Amino acid sequence: MKILHYNGLDIKKIPNYKKVSQAIMEGNFARAQVKKIGDNLYRARLNDKDRLLFSLYLYENETYALILEWIKNHDYDKSRFLRGGAKIDDAQIEVVTTPPKPEAELNYVNPKHQDFAWLGKCISFDDVQQGIYQTNPPLVIIGSAGSGKTALMLEKLKQMTGDVLYVSLSSYLVKNAHDLYYSGHYSNEQQAVDFFNYQELLESIHVPQGKPIEFSSFKQWFMANKQNGGIKDVHKLFEEFRGVLTSNDMSIGKNVGYLSQEDYQSLGVRQSIYLEDERQEVYQLFQKYLQYVNDGEDTKNSEYYDTNLTSHQWLKKVTPKYDFVVVDEVQDFTSIQLYLILQTLRHSGQFLLCGDANQIVHPNFFSWAKVKSLFYHQKQLQGGDELIRILHTNYRNAPEVTQIANRILQIKNMRFGSIDKESHYLVESNGHVQGNARLWQDKTALLKEINEKTRLSTQFAVIVLHDEQKAMARQHFNTPLIFSIQEAKGLEYENVILYNFVSSEEQRFLHIAQGVDAEALDGESLNYSRNKDKTDKSLEVYKFYINALYVALTRAIKNVYWIESRHKHPLFNLLKVAMSQSDTLDIEANNSSVEEWQLEAQKLAMQGKTEQAEQIRQELLQEKKVNWTVYDNQKLIEVIDKAIVKGEKKAGILLLEYAQVYNNLNYYLALQELELKAAKRPLHYNYKDILQKHYYIYNSNNLTNIEKQVDKYGIEYRDMFNRTPLMNAVWVGNVNLVKRLIERGADIEAVDNYHHNALQIALQMSIVTPRETQYYDDNMIELNVKYSKQILPEIYDLIAPDSISLQTQGRLVKLESYTMEYYLVNMMLAMLPNKAFSIGDSECHYPTFETRDLLSAIGHMPVSVLPEYRRKRAYISSILARNEVSRQDSYNRQLFQRIKRGHYILHPELQIKIADEWHQLIDYKKYTVSDNRLFKAMLWSDIYDVSLAEKIPDFIEKYSF
Repeated sequence: MKILHYNGLDIKKIPNYKKVSQAIMEGNFARAQVKKIGDNLYRARLNDKDRLLFSLYLYENETYALILEWIKNHDYDKSRFLRGGAKIDDAQIEVVTTPPKPEAELNYVNPKHQDFAWLGKCISFDDVQQGIYQTNPPLVIIGSAGSGKTALMLEKLKQMTGDVLYVSLSSYLVKNAHDLYYSGHYSNEQQAVDFFNYQELLESIHVPQGKPIEFSSFKQWFMANKQNGGIKDVHKLFEEFRGVLTSNDMSIGKNVGYLSQEDYQSLGVRQSIYLEDERQEVYQLFQKYLQYVNDGEDTKNSEYYDTNLTSHQWLKKVTPKYDFVVVDEVQDFTSIQLYLILQTLRHSGQFLLCGDANQIVHPNFFSWAKVKSLFYHQKQLQGGDELIRILHTNYRNAPEVTQIANRILQIKNMRFGSIDKESHYLVESNGHVQGNARLWQDKTALLKEINEKTRLSTQFAVIVLHDEQKAMARQHFNTPLIFSIQEAKGLEYENVILYNFVSSEEQRFLHIAQGVDAEALDGESLNYSRNKDKTDKSLEVYKFYINALYVALTRAIKNVYWIESRHKHPLFNLLKVAMSQSDTLDIEANNSSVEEWQLEAQKLAMQGKTEQAEQIRQELLQEKKVNWTVYDNQKLIEVIDKAIVKGEKKAGILLLEYAQVYNNLNYYLALQELELKAAKRPLHYNYKDILQKHYYIYNSNNLTNIEKQVDKYGIEYRDMFNRTPLMNAVWVGNVNLVKRLIERGADIEAVDNYHHNALQIALQMSIVTPRETQYYDDNMIELNVKYSKQILPEIYDLIAPDSISLQTQGRLVKLESYTMEYYLVNMMLAMLPNKAFSIGDSECHYPTFETRDLLSAIGHMPVSVLPEYRRKRAYISSILARNEVSRQDSYNRQLFQRIKRGHYILHPELQIKIADEWHQLIDYKKYTVSDNRLFKAMLWSDIYDVSLAEKIPDFIEKYSF
């Protein structure tokens, strides 16, 4: 057995490590006193108090012990790798004397290094990666998909201290990078990391007016404004607008962020996609475009803003705030965007850029030469070539796929010359999956067979070159997984069907293949040479097609099924794609489950592939609408009117149930004044009744009934109280159901009528404040205490979103889940509906928060949810004070407003982002109440509903709202 140890461990400090690790290596588990404490998790005894946590894996038929963690003083509940605050009794766990044969396998182990990284799985760097890992910034890492760029980038990120930024254009990549970075509960108190997509970065400087214009919106504008001239290619025009006309102005001051017509006409032949005689028509369209969009500051009240123009304007607003910056998929950014990112650095040169120019199928006119030219804009940073490192090895795609991809790069190089040195490399395959790539002639019988065997599988995707070809593909393929090449970038599937990809542009690919010698493509390296004819725009014209072919092919992890009507096209001989000798395919029908399709739809929606996600839901899953009334906020107003104003008993019972579910004591008090009999019962009895009446399937240990509901209505269907299955599972405290719904892809950020997500519902069920103590019966208080101690630690990590996005003082503030501010804001949102202000002689509940309120609320929560040091009065007070709106502090997030000494409210102008839309969190100024005495008794009955009646100016004036 061999030993690998986690690179975050200092093994020199671990007592008896050498002796215990030697026993493990020899397979003498008895001497190491090994016990199994979880799924592929073992602990060895270091001494009376300390334990060593490890896992067993297989690589090339040899067992490896991965040393994960040093657990001190039996504190299993503080372990990174034991999820959910583990409670382990050493005397009760299973003793292991003989090493079992591991079931899990490692993809790669470098025999020269014992260290490994952990990013959701074990990562062992090869020699090239290790060299980059040990190199100081600045760095530019170039590599194909599957080359390990992401892992290397994130591990480099962990080395940095201070304020750190990760940025990508893709929200999906940001989410994935965040999850990998913090996998295994990673924490680093020496750094604060912002994981932003580029829109969020702009918003963190200042929130632009409107939405960023994407290609789909641009295409709609173009179709409405195109002229009868020669400009017909919308992708080409989009690239010119983004990559040429608005990309390169990095000056601050008089310039407007785009080229004048005179400057545009004078561009060199390699600085524009269009020839000089075409540019006048292009600029006429561009002038119309400028009237359609704004530059982020809403001078035209447009629905859309142009990201480049806004980036230029934001150069006047940006201040250096980061000590280190990582840019992922840098080839997707324009020059002005990248320049703005670099302006956020406190010290020039502290950056890491990652990308691959061979994957460009989106319009931005990118070249590595442009990136290097930006280095000269960075003060004290010179040079460029010495910063660049290339990853040649691919660990993802099958070798057969990689071989064809390399021949595409060879053709590109031989036919058009080298774009730049940085794109000038071939890929070595280290993929362990064997695959295949075969060519078939486009025949009806063949298409029918493929469709029958693949249409219900999430493992097969169809890729076409242009968006308009998807309709033709749908005539033969019933799978929802049909993508144009722009949509396919960033995706990966085990099997890819390329449908008439070459035949649809036969002449362009003939031109690409023209004059290329097949034997010359057999080399193992590329010869660097530039195209000497500067007027030859063939590379610009055909860049899309050759890159599209490369990207389409490399979406396949294992197999490529190439279906072409022009199957004798010379390009296939150059690529050495073998023509199949059979008219049938050796594919077994593979139908994916409902759950697998639901997960696929959710993944695609997260990646912005809404068309395919909706098609899965509507045509394949056929999710039905619920057949009951859902009481959203609008319908609830009608219920309140019937129950309280008109005194209807049936509506009163419904409002009472709603109050129980939403933990709204104010509705309870109002219904008590109305003499509703059920409202006078102890809360615990009504809670038991509603569980039996509406929530028995959520409270059951048998998950079958709720699974059937999810299959029928979808994972996010709403119950009568406008909550999702996950919210209900959290509310009743069914841990197993919560875990199952999370496995099925339930959205932890979905919100109910109070804009509460699953985490805030769980916090509300866990808190016991003075007001709960006053109105709850002992059984309800006991229920909350039990939930806090037993349920919350089991589900907290599962349902806690990565962050919460707030807007304050016109800028985005993204609170990461590891911060105390994140916890305080979520806790306040959970408590707010019952922070009542009641008119009366004996009591007065202010809608403000004191430290004692928060201390009371967290009193029963375990340390796995909130560490001990964060429970101290002084610590909580310091966080509140540091984030006061008027306080001068560089780390002030401006979250709270102090009303009087020790009394805080959430900042009245605070907005929260929900599903990419900004919502006013609490509009104190507009909060209204009627003169009805019952409404006066429940003044803060629903703090989120501003439509109940009239203002209370004296209250607003008294507390300076």
